[in-house]
Amino acid sequence: MSDIKPKLQDNPRGALEPYITTLQSDSKIARRQALIKINEEIFENPLNEDCDLIVVFSEIYAYVLKCFSDVSESCREKAILIMSNFIEKLPLNDYYLTYILPVIVRRIGAAETIEDAEEIRLVLIELVHKILEKYKGTCLLVPFINDFTSILTKTCTDAFPKVKLEASECIIMLTKILQRDFHFQSESYVKPLLSNFSHQHFRVRVGAIKAIGAVVMAGNVKCFELSITPMAEKLFDENTQVRLQVTIEVGNWMLCYKDRYSFWHRMIPLLLTSLSDVMTVIREAATKLWNDIGLQYLEENEEELKKKSDFLKDIPEHYPDVKRPNLGCRTLVQSNIGKIVPAICREMEGWQADARLRCAQLLCWLLLCAEGGSTQHACTVLRVLHRGAADDDQRVVLEVKRASELFGYFITPDTWWPLVETEVDSWSALFIIANILKGSRAELVKEKVMTELCKELADPESCRVRKPKYQTNLILVTEALMDLCKDDCKSVAEQLFVINFTVYAMPCDDKIQFMALSNLDKLRCIEKCGSTIVSLYEKHIGRVLGAITSDAATWSLLTPDRCLLECVLLHSGSAMGTQLHLIAPLLKECLAPPKLDPEVKLKVFTALSTVLLQRQDNFSKCEPDKLEAFLKIVIDEVIMPNLIWSPGKTAEAIRSAAAACLCAALQERPHADDDADEKIDLFPNKESLVPFLDRLVPLLVGLSDDNSSLTRQHALRAARCLARLAGPRGCFTADILHKLYFVVIKRLDDSSDKVRSYAVQTLCTLFGARPKPYDTTVFGAHIDALYSAMLIHLDDNDETFQKEMLDALITLSDIDSQLLMKKLKSNIHLYRNKAAYERLTRHIEEHMQ
Repeated sequence: MSDIKPKLQDNPRGALEPYITTLQSDSKIARRQALIKINEEIFENPLNEDCDLIVVFSEIYAYVLKCFSDVSESCREKAILIMSNFIEKLPLNDYYLTYILPVIVRRIGAAETIEDAEEIRLVLIELVHKILEKYKGTCLLVPFINDFTSILTKTCTDAFPKVKLEASECIIMLTKILQRDFHFQSESYVKPLLSNFSHQHFRVRVGAIKAIGAVVMAGNVKCFELSITPMAEKLFDENTQVRLQVTIEVGNWMLCYKDRYSFWHRMIPLLLTSLSDVMTVIREAATKLWNDIGLQYLEENEEELKKKSDFLKDIPEHYPDVKRPNLGCRTLVQSNIGKIVPAICREMEGWQADARLRCAQLLCWLLLCAEGGSTQHACTVLRVLHRGAADDDQRVVLEVKRASELFGYFITPDTWWPLVETEVDSWSALFIIANILKGSRAELVKEKVMTELCKELADPESCRVRKPKYQTNLILVTEALMDLCKDDCKSVAEQLFVINFTVYAMPCDDKIQFMALSNLDKLRCIEKCGSTIVSLYEKHIGRVLGAITSDAATWSLLTPDRCLLECVLLHSGSAMGTQLHLIAPLLKECLAPPKLDPEVKLKVFTALSTVLLQRQDNFSKCEPDKLEAFLKIVIDEVIMPNLIWSPGKTAEAIRSAAAACLCAALQERPHADDDADEKIDLFPNKESLVPFLDRLVPLLVGLSDDNSSLTRQHALRAARCLARLAGPRGCFTADILHKLYFVVIKRLDDSSDKVRSYAVQTLCTLFGARPKPYDTTVFGAHIDALYSAMLIHLDDNDETFQKEMLDALITLSDIDSQLLMKKLKSNIHLYRNKAAYERLTRHIEEHMQ
């Protein structure tokens, strides 16, 4: 009878005694097997289903709990499994926990973790989770809050991610189970949980954020203060789930946290930042939470906000194209924007581009929600906008652009203009103004701001700044003003013209110049002054010319006055004709003095040449007497002084430019087949040309012997033009002819082939325009000299030049055919180019017959 095994329900000690004895064995296999048998006997044997587990626990717990410290992992695991089954099966009683929890604390909750196997630590924390789950509806866990705190604060910093996750879940459960007492220990949980915010596994970070959310809700104020900044930093996490969880937890705080009214200014920025997240799911979650928060705030403060809600318009007439936040959201932001904007201002100075971007996005939402409530903080907001406009990251600049436009919607010009008026010398201020105007109301801007703004910008110190960003934003300001005020801009049209024309005259690049030209055309449409931009110039170009007052001796290529003058000369077309009385003195001042910057002279001479060549357009609306006076100044006081020889390469280049300009002035009917050309004639009669001849002819004689081949070419061209002009007008005398042809003959031996060719053409033109009658007897010596020089060059080494000379001799043979025939026959034996001489002889004979 003694060999019969006792039943567990009758004699628990006797039934388990063999296994308890085996637990003392040195063999870990035997110990493990004993633990397995104990578990099977108590929990898996069908015969023992009705046994009293309370009695069994009291008999066995000491031996099983001792196995929690067994050297074998498998034994420890089996022991934990037995206790887990006991927790599951035993009725609710804190008696059991007084034995189990201290053992768990020693294993995984001490200052130094004794349990070195991460799998066992996971099983232990799962046992803790089971205990919390079992006792969650009771108050039996209150005495053990210190044990739970020791275990969970240690395990949430465990190296094993799964242990961290399980610990976070346990903390969340504990905050709900011990709501009344948790705040005593709440601060202990914050730092361990925050250490998981930087863990490489996103699930660990999400779990830690959930746990922090629960700790703050159940804890004291210090927990919130310790957690809010790290939570804000997690809005920059690269993982969507992490950012979403931060959004959810902060939204939950704003809805349910007991001290939320003291911390609106700390929580609002986090939730509003999520409204601009790149992921749609986060934006949608944040939008729903923000709307719910506003509605709840409205309900909680119903009495205070009753008047506002009674007289509330759904959407004001002047409102951006976005959904308007509810009254609660707007009131919340209006009450707290003063605490948030200074912080944004500080953050905008940071080195992290993403942080600055989020700040700029946050400012947009603050302005949208605060509406007119941001008026008293306009100065601080503008400082933020200034900093953001100058940011290197274009994403930040784009958000600042949006924020500036929203600022214009809700802040009146009377408020913002005095704050930015003194800053218009900076491009960032212009950027802000341009975008504020896009959101402003035209009727408010045109009252005062439009006039004062245009006056400031039209000042030479403002509109003549030659910096790319400044010019670009200057153009954008005027464009925004014209788009906003439209026809009301007529009252400041002159200032708008000055600003845009100045930028057009001295742009930093082609894009800016195109933008300025586009604005000028827009202004033309506003003023309704014609179909072309020249009609706009006719109205306002005088103001630009009148503003050119600086000393020309100080000009350089980049001097604004020089750029303006050149632009007027090249682009104003017929509008120039009415302003010759202003242009002539400026040309005289900048071209006559010998010590002026040579590069400036060359630029202006080139522009002047273009003006004279395009006379049909430029002088079409000019009165004849004014044109004559202008031309007198240009030739007498501008061109001729610069034709006088002086040493040096620089002076040589200027003489060449002046000579080209003279050719342009003397060139008659540059488009001979155009009937319209006859409308404008710079020298309509003899009286208009004669005054220049006495000074001009000696200068041409000197220029024909200049060191520069280009100057010599221009001199010969000018001589031809002069002959064409003076001949028909009856003022091309024999004396002038003889002075000119003699120096032209010398150019037949010039080192430049082009000059030689020009010389041949010039001889034909000069003698073609000879006065009639031309006495060949009296002037026989001149004719003889002409023919002799030309006949010599008929034997030139250059065949092309030979042909040109032959054609010229044929053309000029009618001056004195007999003399030319005589010279041909007397030297016939000396000529090498027999064919040319024979052809010339035949032509003369035919002519004489």
